[in-house]
Amino acid sequence: MKNKSKSNKVWLFRILSISFSLLLILLFELILRLVGYGHNYDLFVESETYPDYYVMNDFASEKFFMSEEQATIGYYEPFLKEKSKDTYRIFVLGESTTVGFPYGFNGSFHRWLKYRLMFTFPDVNFEIINLSLTAVNSYTIADFAEELVDYDPDAVLIYVGHNEYYGALGVGSTLKVGNNPKIVKSIIRLRELKLFQLVYNIVDGFGDKDDKISEKSLMQHMPADKKIAYESEKYWQAIDQFKYNINLTLEVLNEEAIPVFISNLVSNEKDLKPFISDADSEYSALKSFERAWEFYNNNDFKEAKKLFVKAKEYDLLRFRAPEGINEEIKKIANSYNHVEFVDAKSRFEQASPHGIIGNETLLEHVHPNLYGYALLSDAFFNKIKENQLVDKDWSAAMSFEQLLDEMPVNEVDSLKGAYQIDYMLNEWPFTNNPKPKQNLIDAKSELQKDVLKYTLGETSWDKVQGKLYTSELKRGNKKEALKISEAFALINPLEASFLKKAALLSMNAQNMVKAAFYYSKEFKLHPTVAGAQQLSESYTQLDMPEEALKYYNYIVAASDNGEQFADKINVLKEIVKKKKDLKSNDDHIDILNKLAWDYIQLRNTELARKYFLMALSIDSKNKETVQIGQILSQELKEGELANEFFDDIEKEKTKNYEFINTDCGTFKVGKFKYQMPDGTFMIIERDPDFQYEYYKGTTTKYKLKWLDDCRYSLSMIETNSKSMRAAKGQVFITNIYETGVDFYKFVSVIQGQELKIDGVVYLAE
Repeated sequence: MKNKSKSNKVWLFRILSISFSLLLILLFELILRLVGYGHNYDLFVESETYPDYYVMNDFASEKFFMSEEQATIGYYEPFLKEKSKDTYRIFVLGESTTVGFPYGFNGSFHRWLKYRLMFTFPDVNFEIINLSLTAVNSYTIADFAEELVDYDPDAVLIYVGHNEYYGALGVGSTLKVGNNPKIVKSIIRLRELKLFQLVYNIVDGFGDKDDKISEKSLMQHMPADKKIAYESEKYWQAIDQFKYNINLTLEVLNEEAIPVFISNLVSNEKDLKPFISDADSEYSALKSFERAWEFYNNNDFKEAKKLFVKAKEYDLLRFRAPEGINEEIKKIANSYNHVEFVDAKSRFEQASPHGIIGNETLLEHVHPNLYGYALLSDAFFNKIKENQLVDKDWSAAMSFEQLLDEMPVNEVDSLKGAYQIDYMLNEWPFTNNPKPKQNLIDAKSELQKDVLKYTLGETSWDKVQGKLYTSELKRGNKKEALKISEAFALINPLEASFLKKAALLSMNAQNMVKAAFYYSKEFKLHPTVAGAQQLSESYTQLDMPEEALKYYNYIVAASDNGEQFADKINVLKEIVKKKKDLKSNDDHIDILNKLAWDYIQLRNTELARKYFLMALSIDSKNKETVQIGQILSQELKEGELANEFFDDIEKEKTKNYEFINTDCGTFKVGKFKYQMPDGTFMIIERDPDFQYEYYKGTTTKYKLKWLDDCRYSLSMIETNSKSMRAAKGQVFITNIYETGVDFYKFVSVIQGQELKIDGVVYLAE
C-alpha cells in the first residue's frame, strides 16, 4: 500500500514538473512575443508603402532554412486587403523556375501570363502574386497553402518538384532535418516559436555566418549527397516527400473549392551532359547520353528521345526532377475535383526540334530562356482558358504571337540572363575547370557594360532601363521606349506616374487600345475630371461608347460644368442602342447611316467613314448614305485645308527659327501652361481630339488634329470668352520647332491672316 502511494506521488511530481516546465516555456514565449523579439513568419504583412495592401513577408522563408542569412526573399507584389469586385486574384507557388531565374522582374512566367490576361480582359484587375522562392521545395508550398486560403484566391498556380533532393529540407540537402515528412513538418512548426529563434540565434552566434542562398550557391553548397542512384532508397524518399506535401497542399485548397492548376516539369534532355555518372553500371547516365546522340545524328529521334530521358534519370546528381515526380503530379492532379493538370512539358516538346527539349527553350538544366518562360505561361493560359476560369468572352484573347511581340522584355533582360548563366556555367557542377571571372564576359558596348554592372550588383535594373529609355527616345525608337515604360508599369502597377507614361507613349505610337488601358488604370488610382475626359474621348475614338459613357457620367457628377456634355452623352447613348440593334441585323443600312451620322456629330470622321462605307457597300444609291458621304467629304476637306499653309509656315520657320526639335510625343496629350504677355498663365489641357484653354475664368474648346509628329491644327468649336468669339471657325496651324524635358517652343499662323504667334509652352505640375 505504501509502495502504491509512493508511486502515485512520483507520477504526480512528474506531471507537475512537466506542467510547470510547459508553463514556463509558454510564459517565456509570451514575453518574447510581447517584447517583439525575433521575426514574424506570417506569409503576408501590411505594405509599408501602400497601407491598404498586403505583401509577402520577407521573413516568411526563414523557418525553412538554418539561418536568417540563408533564407531567400520573394517578390514584392502588393494586393488589396479588401478585394474589389473587379479583381481576379491568383497566387503562384514554386521554386527558382517559378521565380523566373535568371531574369526576375518581367522575365518570370507569371508576368507573361499577367500581361496577356490583362490585355485579354482590360476591365479586370488581375492580381497575380508570386510566392515562389529560390532553393525551396514542396515543404514550402504545403506550408504557404495553409495560409493563402484565407486571402480569397480565385486560383492557385503551382510549378514545383526540381528541388526535392537539394532544396531546403530536401532528402539530399545540407539543410536536411529528417526523412519523415511528418516530423519535418513538425520541426517547421517548432521554428515559428520565438523561443526556438532565441535558442537558435544563441547557438548560431558562436559559429560562422552562412552565405545568402542564391541559385548558384544552391548548386555548389546545398547538395550533401551528390550520388543518389536511380531507384535507390533516397531516390524514392524524395518522391514520397513530394507526394506527401503536394497532397497536403491540394487537400487544403480543394476543401475550399479553390481552382488549382499544377504543371508537370521541364528538364534539358538533349543539351546537358549528365553531371555525375556511374561509368560501369547498367545505369550509366553518360553511356545513355552518348548513345542518344548517336541515334540523334542518325535521325532516329524516337530512340534518341528515350535515351536522353534515361540519361537524365540515371544522373546521380539530382538537380533535375525524375520522371517519377511528373507521373505523381498527373496522378495526384486527377484525384481532386478542383485541380487541373497543366502539361507544360508537352508545350515545350511542341516547340523543340523532334520533340526533344534542349537549349532552344532552356538555358541550362531546368531554367527556361525568355521564349521558354513565354511557353510556360502559354501552357497555364491555355488551361485557364479551357476551363473558362474568367467567366467572360475569350474570343478576342491575345494570341501567343502577339504576346511574343509586345511583352515588355528587352535586351537588358536577355543580356542579364545570359551573363548570369555564363557565371553559373563557369562553376561546379557544370565544370571542374573554371576560367578567371574577369575574363569570362567581354562587354563592349555601353549597354553591355551597364548590364554587366547590373548582373554583378553594382547598379540596378531600373537605372539601366531608365538610361536605355532615354537613349531610345533620342533615337526616335518609340516602340522600344513604349516597351520600357510598360515594363515599369507592369512591375509597379500602383504607381500612377508609370501608368501615365505608358499611356502617353502608347498614344504616340498610335496604339489607342493600350493608351486607354493605361489611362484607365491611372484613373482608378487617382480619379480626376481631366482623366475622365481623356478616357471618354479615347473610348469614343475606339468605338466603345459604353466605356466612354462611364467616364462622361463621372464628369457630370464630379464637375460644375458637366451639363456641357449633355448632347455628346445623348449621342453616345444612341450609338450604344444602334450598335446593339446592329448585332441582330448587320446589313441594316438605316442603322449604319445613323451610326455614321452620330459619329459625324461627335466630329469623329474616322468612325463615321467606317459606318458610311459599310452602308455604301449595301446600297451605293441610298439617299441618306449619299448625303452622309457629302457631309463627310466636306469634313475631310476642312481637315486638308491646313496643307495650304504648310509651305508658308516652313518658310517662316526656317527664316526666323532654328529647327532643333527632337521628340514632340510628350506634348500630344496632357496639361500645360502658357505665359501671357501680362505675366499670367493660360492653362491648356490636351487630349487626342480636343484642346481646352482656361484663362481668367473663360474656357475655349478647339478641335485638335495632328498633321505630323510636331505639327497640328486647331479649329475653335466653342468659347465663353468675348475676346475669342471672333476667332470661331478660324484654323490655327502650329509648328513645334524645339522641345526640352518640360517645354516646347512653337510658331503659329492663322488662316487668311498675317498674324503670327510664337512662344513657349511648359508642362504643368
